[in-house]
Amino acid sequence: GGGGWLRFFHNTGGKKRSHAHDGGSGGGGSGTSQQQQFSRSAPVKIDPKVFFANERTFLAWMHVSVILAGASVAIVAFADAPSSSSNSRHGRSLADQLYGVVLLPVSIVFILYAMMQYSRRSSMIRRKAPGPYVDIIGPTVLTVILMLSIVTQFSLKLYTLM
Repeated sequence: GGGGWLRFFHNTGGKKRSHAHDGGSGGGGSGTSQQQQFSRSAPVKIDPKVFFANERTFLAWMHVSVILAGASVAIVAFADAPSSSSNSRHGRSLADQLYGVVLLPVSIVFILYAMMQYSRRSSMIRRKAPGPYVDIIGPTVLTVILMLSIVTQFSLKLYTLM
């Protein structure tokens, strides 16, 4: 069931685990945690490229959020543009602006996530913490939020066309 997936994601850090812990016998858990603690107590040398990799990741997330914010502003700006058909334009203009404004909170969430991860990872690097540096839940939640905003925009567009 779900335990296999959790074990898969838990072991992505490259640590070896004893088979007694996987078998569920209950007796091998303490030996595994002592082995992991021992391997984590070794001094860690941090290369400068690790700091730059963290910064590149931050800049990539910021790039995505700037694109989303730019798309939001562009949609709102073009929704304000006058068109040839002036009848019932006020109702459509408001719906079109709402269509563009939906993306702005999503881009702000992307910015906040990027800042949070960058500061968390940079502090872990400075402290020479062993990890985990991987975040599986954050990008998944951001993807769901982005997809919900796209579905909301699509629904708004369908509503204005009807």
